Amino acid sequence: MKHILTIVCLMLALSVCAQGQQSENRRPNVQMRQGWSRNTPQQQQVPNRSGQFSPTEYWNQQKAFFTEKAGLTEDEAAAFFPLYNELQQKKRDLNREMRRMTRQENQTEEQAQKSLDAIADVNIKIAELEKEYTKKFKEVLPATKILKVQNAEEQFNSQMLKDIQQSRGHQFQQGPQMQQGGPFGRRPGQN
Repeated sequence: MKHILTIVCLMLALSVCAQGQQSENRRPNVQMRQGWSRNTPQQQQVPNRSGQFSPTEYWNQQKAFFTEKAGLTEDEAAAFFPLYNELQQKKRDLNREMRRMTRQENQTEEQAQKSLDAIADVNIKIAELEKEYTKKFKEVLPATKILKVQNAEEQFNSQMLKDIQQSRGHQFQQGPQMQQGGPFGRRPGQN
């Protein structure tokens, strides 16, 4: 009787260990990438613990990443990021306007043509904004650091996209079109 009870307890303990190992194996394989640090949940102070997107946490990670990659001093970062955030907000507003135009259903050919022209105008406005803010950035950063920030921005956004897709269980693969900037070629500002 003691042997049976011991065997049952041992099997129960093994099943609990096996179940824990299975749940560990189901987690997405997150690889550490060069220049990218992923905080463990114990290290993060995430304002939104529900697993939802947190703009504050995103912005903090982005700021730290840019500062490190571009080698910004505290003074440079303090002068640069308010300008950068202004630019990003203006671009978000323009992109929201562009999405609104592209999502209109049941358009006539004439309406669709007007939408396409308006979208092209918004893209021109975005390019003009980027040029205007590049001048402002040059007042607070040397050109070499501006380029480093732009490269860091591309790396950060690419990594965030990969992480999001990994967390959803998707493979992130860029086809030949996407490697060239999409089916319509490179966007303005892409290297």
